[in-house]
Amino acid sequence: MAKVIVVTSGKGGVGKTTTSASFSSGLALRGNKTVVIDFDVGLRNLDLIMGCERRVVYDIINVINGEVSLKQALIKDKNCDNLYILPASQTRDKDALNLEGVEKILNELKESFDCIVCDSPAGIESGAFTAMYFADEALVVTNPEVSSVRDSDRILG
Repeated sequence: MAKVIVVTSGKGGVGKTTTSASFSSGLALRGNKTVVIDFDVGLRNLDLIMGCERRVVYDIINVINGEVSLKQALIKDKNCDNLYILPASQTRDKDALNLEGVEKILNELKESFDCIVCDSPAGIESGAFTAMYFADEALVVTNPEVSSVRDSDRILG
C-alpha cells in the first residue's frame, strides 16, 4: 500500500513546494511510482516548480467535484517516468477542498502508486489540515529563525 507523506510548515516561503518537488522526484528516480499533489488551492505553485504549468488542464477540485476523472487530471512528468503531478485549482474557493473528496482521491491513488507526496499550504488553515489529515508521515520545513520554528511547532500540535 502507498505511503502518504505531507510536506508542511507553519510559515509561508520556507520551501515546502521546492521540497515537495525535489523529494517526490527523488522517490520516483529510486523506482517508486510517485504522485505529488498541490493542496494550495488558489495559490498553486507546484506546477511552476515542476515545469508543467502549460500542461494543466484539470485540477484536484475538478476531480473532487466529479467533473473529470483522476486519470484526466494527473500530469505525467516529462523528465521522470515514475512521477505524476496533481495540481491545485488556481481560481477556486479553498472550501471546495473537503476531507471526503480528498479521501476518495487518495484511496484511488493508493491502488496504483507507491508514494503520495502532499504539498501543503502554509499555516493552520483548512487546506493545511486537509493535506495532513491522511498522512502517514510528515516532513516539516522551517527556516532557522524564531518565528518559523514556532509556527512549525504549532503545526505539530
